Amino acid sequence: MIPRERVWKTMHGYKPDKLPIVIGNSNTFICQYYGISVKDFLTKPDICAEGNIKFLKEFEIDYSLIVNGYILYGCGPEIGVKWRFSGNNFPGFVESPLKTKADLTKIKIPIRPSGYFKNYLDAIQLVNKAVGKTYHLSVSILGPFAIACFIRGIQEALMDLMLDQQDFFHLYMKLCTNLSVYFGKNILKTGVRNPILNEIFLTAEMIRPDIYHNVIAPYDDEVQRQLGPDNAPNSFKAFMGKPNDLESQKGGRYMYDAFFASKDSLEAIKLALPYSMPGFPFPVTISGRALNSWSNEKLISFLKQASDFLVKENGIYPSISLISVQAESPEKATEIANKINAIKAFRDE
Repeated sequence: MIPRERVWKTMHGYKPDKLPIVIGNSNTFICQYYGISVKDFLTKPDICAEGNIKFLKEFEIDYSLIVNGYILYGCGPEIGVKWRFSGNNFPGFVESPLKTKADLTKIKIPIRPSGYFKNYLDAIQLVNKAVGKTYHLSVSILGPFAIACFIRGIQEALMDLMLDQQDFFHLYMKLCTNLSVYFGKNILKTGVRNPILNEIFLTAEMIRPDIYHNVIAPYDDEVQRQLGPDNAPNSFKAFMGKPNDLESQKGGRYMYDAFFASKDSLEAIKLALPYSMPGFPFPVTISGRALNSWSNEKLISFLKQASDFLVKENGIYPSISLISVQAESPEKATEIANKINAIKAFRDE
């Protein structure tokens, strides 16, 4: 069974030959483990693609959110967001171009991809052409609220909501919706089959479900209407539950805790069991924190408990999700590689 088939069976409730391994963010690991500089990863699509392909093949990954890096997703310097590099680290955005309503006229929908976003598209296309028929590849289409946080600033966007500056908020969310559609249409042109609408700042700590459903969701819905919901499932919307339904909103929080392993506990998986997340199989997640700090024995013990509970007791075939595979040095990358191999060996048994 090839990885794509394994993921499809798991997502549709069928028994796979073995549990699929799902990878969320892996950019720093790929750079440290394969000796790629951050600059080359971000500016040389062939090198970026090669690193992503090596990672998939060496560790027998089934589902991967490939070519990660916020600066690549479309809100790079090409639309006015300022970024800061520090050593051989991925950059962070330090200044947003949207200060006042007058600045709205300065941000235009690009005529064609350029800069880091073009590099992103080129790298996606190279990976997809090489291995897209075998592996389940996913990529991020930035959602309107994520774009707003980049072009306006995270704190500023939240303050606009809190201080009733919603007239301004709605003006720039219309712009962000158009940008999201532009990003999505260009990503779909790469031929990758499984992109997700990624509202990366949609977390329970930042946004209340009622705020999401009343204020932000209509813009996400418009992006999906234009791209097609099957082309851009709004995965993180699952964390917000249903409108005016407190029980499902609690369930959304349980799904958030399980998907990101925010508590690294079997109890979080049990609470999330009745819920699902579009675009992903049900996860048994090892957090980036656990992957870095737990021993091989502790990791395997947790996976065995979780998989026994889901498969043997509930008849559910989950994924083994490594949501954040990150390393700050080549030495740490080698240590994490050994842990991934141990997880893979457990899965294969």
